[in-house]
Amino acid sequence: MVAGTYVQLWWPSIDQAVYVDRLPVWTGECYVDADTGELLPTWEEALDQLDTDPEARPAHVLRFGVQLDAKGLIAPSENADRAVRYLTKYLAKNISDTYTDQDDAAYQAHIDRLHEEVRWLPCTPGCANWLRYGIQPANPGPGLIPGRCANKAHDRENLGLGGRRVLVSRQWSGKTLSEHKADRATVVREALTSAGIDAPELDRMAASITLPDGSPRFVWTDTRPDADIYARVILASVLERQQWRTLYQAAKACQVPVDSLSATDRPP
Repeated sequence: MVAGTYVQLWWPSIDQAVYVDRLPVWTGECYVDADTGELLPTWEEALDQLDTDPEARPAHVLRFGVQLDAKGLIAPSENADRAVRYLTKYLAKNISDTYTDQDDAAYQAHIDRLHEEVRWLPCTPGCANWLRYGIQPANPGPGLIPGRCANKAHDRENLGLGGRRVLVSRQWSGKTLSEHKADRATVVREALTSAGIDAPELDRMAASITLPDGSPRFVWTDTRPDADIYARVILASVLERQQWRTLYQAAKACQVPVDSLSATDRPP
């Protein structure tokens, strides 16, 4: 069953670059060869060619590794608790923990190699990098240049950094991003309350909150404050967020005496 569980991504071949020193030209409707004027195959036509090629192979294949220990878990049980702790530990583990010195030459060279590779790899059917391999991206438009796809998957600053192994998506958890945000806010609020700290009113400036009679509590207008007022407002917001984080960390460590601090206090 494990050996038969895999995912194949049937994309056109990217083994051989077609356009390296010269680029296809946008005609207003499609991309063509700059020298011959020949129309590049569309994304749909490239996929159709895969269906007629008996030697075609998937561009990517994802499958389980050789080590697998599948066990049934029944909650509540000690084994279930242990499994949850184990998964939580490694799902939250940072890739960057393997490198603590960002100035290390070997680390920077490794990231450079990764960036050079992902710079040219197509990330989606609409990626500009398909032009490099002689194929028009899905839903093409003007200005597409191989190696300059705007998708963050190609950015150097996103390489070698820790992140979420499981995306916070409805498919995975059955919750929307707003529901996840509400859950996190509840955890923080309960920690502050347990430590005797007044939790901040996050919606105190929300335009969606109404008065008892149903009228808007605030009416927002498009104004242009001067530079000094704008800087003070932004600075106050940053300091407030820092204070909230400090209080939350102290609340988790049970280091804050009751009534000694308030998360609703405004920074000077």
